[in-house]
Amino acid sequence: MKPPSIALIIGIGLILLGLLAFPGGVRAHEQETSVDWDVAYANVQVVAAPAYTYYATQTLPLTGGGTRTVIGQIGPTGYPTIAMNTGEYLVITWSFRYVGGAAVRGDLFWITRLGLDFATIGRYIDSGSGRQWIGSSSFELVPNTVYSATLVVRSIQPNFRHLHVGVSVQNVGNIPAAPTVSSIPPGGPTLYGVFTDANGPVVEPLAGVTIGNSPFSGTFLLLTPWPWAVAGFVGQVVLGFAFIGFMWWYARWETRRGAKT
Repeated sequence: MKPPSIALIIGIGLILLGLLAFPGGVRAHEQETSVDWDVAYANVQVVAAPAYTYYATQTLPLTGGGTRTVIGQIGPTGYPTIAMNTGEYLVITWSFRYVGGAAVRGDLFWITRLGLDFATIGRYIDSGSGRQWIGSSSFELVPNTVYSATLVVRSIQPNFRHLHVGVSVQNVGNIPAAPTVSSIPPGGPTLYGVFTDANGPVVEPLAGVTIGNSPFSGTFLLLTPWPWAVAGFVGQVVLGFAFIGFMWWYARWETRRGAKT
């Protein structure tokens, strides 16, 4: 058999294997095998499972009420699914207790397999003194303290994806939200989470978002190319081709000069 035929058969085989391995197009990210769960449980214990509340619109600071809420816990038929449009919001609330031995810094995160399906619009933390906006900052984790976390995310791409949340602990790493179990199963516990089924065009993360006391409220664009960035890119391309053309001309000139001598 000719080598191209062998390569073609191998390629078709890999495609068929992918279709058989992922028949639904998306598989749930049910466990996180990269986490040392003994260490994770020694630092963070989830008190209340994440609740995912759907909002058609949202303003910042966080206001209003959502229209439906689901608990991000896997059931007999898998994770619950939230249908939504791109540009709409989920407010995710959950609680955890920090049980580490020393005060450190912490951070909130969400995760999907691709990581580009949502935009973080707001992050809040409450350690008992009221909900505080933390923006993009970290916050202090004090031993034996319960924290109520709130994440506001916006769907920006039309995808069917699973969505998990968690807390990052300084000197430990990222710990996804999961129930505390006495006997850790192989691969770790089943994570809390949901599926999101978003439809519509790709949207700007902050387009139309009202942000209190911000001069960029509703107008700050992240995905649309900025004019100066486009001009800079075009300028670099033009200069690059000009340099290549000059070097080509110089090489020919040197060749001709050498031939004359």
